[in-house]
Parts: sequence; C-alpha cells; structure tokens
Amino acid sequence: MPLHTPSLAAAAALIALIWALGTLLACLRPRRDALPGAALGLLSSAIAFGCAALVSTGPDWSVDVAAPVAQATALSLCTWGLLRLHARVAPWQNLTVMPALMGVLMVFLADLPTARALSLDGVLIVQCLVLLIWAQRLATPDSRLHRVLMLGTSLGMLAHLLHGWLVLQGIVPTTEPLSLTWDERLRLFADWVLAFLPPLALLLMSREDRDLALQSQALRDPNTGIANHTAMVERCAAEVDHARRSGSPLGIALIEIDQLAALQSQHGREAAEQAMQHTAAHLAQRIRRSDSLGHHGAHTFLLLLPNTPTPGARQVLHALRESMLDAPAPADGADVLPVSISVGLWCGVPNLRDEPDELIARARGALQAAQEAGTNHLRVAT
Repeated sequence: MPLHTPSLAAAAALIALIWALGTLLACLRPRRDALPGAALGLLSSAIAFGCAALVSTGPDWSVDVAAPVAQATALSLCTWGLLRLHARVAPWQNLTVMPALMGVLMVFLADLPTARALSLDGVLIVQCLVLLIWAQRLATPDSRLHRVLMLGTSLGMLAHLLHGWLVLQGIVPTTEPLSLTWDERLRLFADWVLAFLPPLALLLMSREDRDLALQSQALRDPNTGIANHTAMVERCAAEVDHARRSGSPLGIALIEIDQLAALQSQHGREAAEQAMQHTAAHLAQRIRRSDSLGHHGAHTFLLLLPNTPTPGARQVLHALRESMLDAPAPADGADVLPVSISVGLWCGVPNLRDEPDELIARARGALQAAQEAGTNHLRVAT
C-alpha cells in the first residue's frame, strides 16, 4: 500500500467500507455466488486503505505490514469469489499462503524500503496472475464480465510492474504524505484498480449468473426438470431455421408413455407423475449431447435430432425404446411399473414452406399411427 495523501486513502477506505457493507447485506440469502468473496474483498481493501490513511499519525506497522497484508487478502478473497461462483473448491492452502508471505516479507524487510517495495509488488503481481489464470480458465466465449475482471486485474498488475521498475531505477517511496511522486501515483492507481474493479466484476457476474438461473428456471418444467413447452417451441424454431439454411437433415420426434391414462387409473395420479419423471430422466441421460429434449404438451415429450438423417434417427429412437423396457419406473405401493413409449418421427431437410408447427403436426400424426399399432412402436411421417 503506498504512502500517499491520507485523505485519499481515507476516502478510498470509506468507499470500500460502504460498498462492502451493502454487499454483505446482499449475502444474507444463501446462494452459491461471488457476493461473499466480493464483500470480504472490499472489506479487506477498506482495512488496507484505512491503515494507509494513518501514515503520519498511526504506528509504523499499520502502514508497513497491516496494509499490504490486507491488500493481498483482498485479492485472495476475489479469487475465492470467482471460484465459488463457478462451484469450484477453493484451494485455501494456496489462497492463504500469499497474504502470509506478504506479512513475513513486510516484517523482515522493514529496514530495507527498496526490497520491501519490490517484495510487495512481487506478491501482488503473482496474485494477479493467479486471478487472471482462473478467470481465463472459467470464462466462456460470450462472458464479457470475465473480460472486465481480467482487464481490471491486468491494469493493476501492469501498474505494479511499472512501479517495481521505478523502484529499481532508484525511486523509492517517500514518507512525505502531501507529495505524490510518480511511483506513488502508480501505486495509488494500482491500489484503486485492484480494490474496486475485480469486486465490481464479481458483483456483476453474480447478478448475471442469478438472472440466467431465473431464466433457466422459467424455461424448465418443475415436475420433470427438463425444458418446458415454451422453451421447446423456441428451440424447435431455431433448429428448423438452422437446418433450412445449412441444408442438413433434422429429426423431430414426439414421444408418449403408452397407456398413461390406464396407469393413472390403476395406480393413481402420483404414480403417473413418477412415470413421467422417470421417463424424462431416462431419456435425458441417453440422448446425444447435440439433441434437445423437452415437453410439448402435458404428457408428450419433444425430441429434436439435428443433423440426423432418417436411418440415424430410427436407430437412436429404437435404442431409446428398448432401453425404456429395461428400466421400469419405481412407484409407491409397488416394486416397479413397466413403462414403454411410442414415437412419431418426422425427418428431413425443411424447405422454405415448412413451419415448425407443421413439422411437429406431422410427427404427431406419426405418433398417433404408432399408438394405434399397439405399444412400443415407432412410425415415420411420410
């Protein structure tokens, strides 16, 4: 932490403290996001700036030891927040070693200002690199907020690199609180950037993650956990458009549990719901990664098979029908309930006149033909 005008450090400490308290209040609702890491990181930064504000009035250890350790702790907490957001286990032995190393170096190099300044820069640069590596590993192609986090961390690291270069040139921190030399300006810039930009990025990432979770929840069926009718209609329209533009075949399959009404009348509504849940989970586990499964109506599943010609679609659906016969559904009051499915399939390359609803209607006609033929049948729309 630089030895600069106390009022600047005090202002930064106040900003970080207010921000930290507000974020801590938002953490009262338990959720696996980055809010605790950002809040504790801001609180640690507030402590660091508060210690730096005591440059001319407080004990030397508050500026020389406590402030750098708090600053290193803030970066470790930001790294923890990033890992927590992505449900990764935090390597606490690695996250705590850098603040501890900072404290040891600041104590033993108290009488060597140049070595102490270089050590402080070195520890923070290593921590910035660790945060950058994790941000790069966990970032997705459309993750703009990860780039904000990486930008802020990179700016802070660059400023510390430049500060270390100035120190090597013979410019060492001064104890004059009202005069800011170039190296102190760089250190001040680095401190502000690392104190506020990474927590800001983490807060925005938590908000984005929460919005995506709510959006995903709104597009999933609460009973079975797979995509609901609305989501599948949108997905089908997108797949039809893609198949039409690329000229690739698309399979649209409608699946129903055979004799679901009879199952409900014999074993009750709860047994029918368990059969739906079991079938949804079974199909979701066995479809290909490129396929999409969801509801299309109360008791019908819609399965999209992109880039799949008719023989390949037949093979996939045959394997699903056979696997259902070997996986009866559990039920209350009975050991198991045998479950079979009937499937209607439309497969081909959509033309300009083919609308998603029309193609689904053709698959529904094939499904009706399969059900009229008995149980565990597959029919393909012509």
